[in-house]
Amino acid sequence: MLDRDALIMDLRTNVVEVTFNKVSDGSKRVMRCTLMKQHLPESYRESLEEETQEKNFHKENPDVIAAWDVQKGGWRSFRMDSVQYVQIIDGY
Repeated sequence: MLDRDALIMDLRTNVVEVTFNKVSDGSKRVMRCTLMKQHLPESYRESLEEETQEKNFHKENPDVIAAWDVQKGGWRSFRMDSVQYVQIIDGY
């Protein structure tokens, strides 16, 4: 089973490709995402409040991870029990 805390740590230091099943319809989704500050919106980088909200979200929702989708340019989330594959992406 995938370790949630290890995945969050990977997201804070890398861009990660996560393959998971969408909750809405069960279809497969591949997302390149991160929690690296240089890829996050400027408002996140400049606001301690937004960073605190993100960290609180992860504490309050142990089954869900929210991360920045680097291809779509927005926050997305996925359930840990739907993750099929995780790979660190080099070159970001």
